Amino acid sequence: MPYLTIPHGRIFYTDFQPHDLPPRATLIFHHGLGSTHAFYRSITPALTSPPHNFRCITYDTISSGLSDLASEPQSMQGLAQDAIEVLDELGVKEKAIFVGHSMGGVVASEIAATKGDRIKGSVMLGPPLPSPTVEKTFEGRVKAVEEGGMEAMADTIPTGATGSKSTPLQHAFIRTLLLSQRPEGYCSMCKALGGASPPDYAAIKMPTLMVAGEEDKSAPLAGCEEIFKRTGGEKSMEVVKGMGHWFCIEDPESIAKLIGAFVEKVIQGN
Repeated sequence: MPYLTIPHGRIFYTDFQPHDLPPRATLIFHHGLGSTHAFYRSITPALTSPPHNFRCITYDTISSGLSDLASEPQSMQGLAQDAIEVLDELGVKEKAIFVGHSMGGVVASEIAATKGDRIKGSVMLGPPLPSPTVEKTFEGRVKAVEEGGMEAMADTIPTGATGSKSTPLQHAFIRTLLLSQRPEGYCSMCKALGGASPPDYAAIKMPTLMVAGEEDKSAPLAGCEEIFKRTGGEKSMEVVKGMGHWFCIEDPESIAKLIGAFVEKVIQGN
């Protein structure tokens, strides 16, 4: 299996490239809490194929999926640096587009505000707005997982965090992603997200796309709108009707179309 070794540990990754063509842009994808690189497998075929022909790098963050567990407390800043380390290890010299879902959406803002020398565009898919309320929510999740293991999340999140159009098959996939997590890794990520401070949204100068789910209870529309309002630079926002929090599982066609169109605009703007 493909692994990279970065300062925080060994990371599992995938690197999808267009067939027989040079990539027109490089995208790096950061999944959300309780997820893995597999979250994006529903959209990478469309993005690596004509007319886009993008290179798509996905990976399991430290403490998630097939990657190593963290040996020290994690943070949004550390996760942002890990993404840069992945690009470095894969020899990506040009500026990439960063795509982050949920917790990864917070990392997307952090990396857009601080890593403009390596990233030229940022996509936030359902990012929560860091706050004392969010911190309390994830303190509760840590307690539940410490007491009941990952089944405590797998028994509630697949139906509780999805929209009205979601299907039993989608719920089963989300349950599988959650049960693939090691409890200590999931708790590490909960603590990182719960203890996060809001990124310096105003410092963002690059093109940014915000995508929100109309029925998202984990990252409510009002919070996404507040993040969007605070974000600097050229920006756009889209709301997908009937969608909850698990974007690329619930409506991969819409998400691939939105990301593809955004990256095309970034390319044309350069």
